[in-house]
Amino acid sequence: MTIKIIASVGLVFAILVTSVPAMAQNQRALPPVPRTPDGHPDLSGVWQPGSDKPGTWAEANQGVGVAEPGRGGSVRKGANPPYQPWAAKLVLEAYNRRNADDYTSRCIPELELGGLSLYPHQFVQTPNLIVLLMEVRHAFRLIPLNEKHPEDLDPAWLGDSVGHWEGDTLVVDVTGFKERLVGSKINTDALHIVERFTRVDYNTIEYSATVDDPKALLHPYTMTSKYMLRPGTRLQEYVCENNEDPARFEELDKKGLITREK
Repeated sequence: MTIKIIASVGLVFAILVTSVPAMAQNQRALPPVPRTPDGHPDLSGVWQPGSDKPGTWAEANQGVGVAEPGRGGSVRKGANPPYQPWAAKLVLEAYNRRNADDYTSRCIPELELGGLSLYPHQFVQTPNLIVLLMEVRHAFRLIPLNEKHPEDLDPAWLGDSVGHWEGDTLVVDVTGFKERLVGSKINTDALHIVERFTRVDYNTIEYSATVDDPKALLHPYTMTSKYMLRPGTRLQEYVCENNEDPARFEELDKKGLITREK
């Protein structure tokens, strides 16, 4: 019995001894965070939001291209808007109608705030401008650096973004939104979002967004997520034509196919 115990301890020790160098080797193999000539972290590349799994798109999504939660469950946390009663009522009504009236069902873009991991995002970084391309609904964002919001701002579904660097963190201020008063996400023209992107290692961007809308929310809230680098992934064509016909909405509604069973 003693001999077996000693042998078992020796085997465990041998595994630990061989595992430590292997782990250290894997850590050393990870390249450092790339930087631009002006010293800032380079965010350029194609990324998957709402994931914490490294690797290619196929490796991180079981090889079938279908996005899945992170290794420890949902990566996106805190996305629970504290709506004022009037706004909460509208969200509940939208839920009961299966979000059939949601703006996105009519192909109108929205800020995903670190979510919707099914579709990749691409960062294109220059010294004075960062472009964020999103495959879903072919949306894009222009983020000028060290600029102010224009005084003659036209409200937009994605708002108006300006950014600056705070150390190694890209801070993006977003305002000038159009109102959304139908669907699963309610906001007024007072919506104001501050996003933070920090590339903490070669594979990972840590993301947070602080959301404030004094006309629709009881108080501001902050949510967090991650973006994972997806080497070899290219943005593809996205055609949005779902639910564009109001008459089709009415037909489904009359058949009772929209309202949820209670």
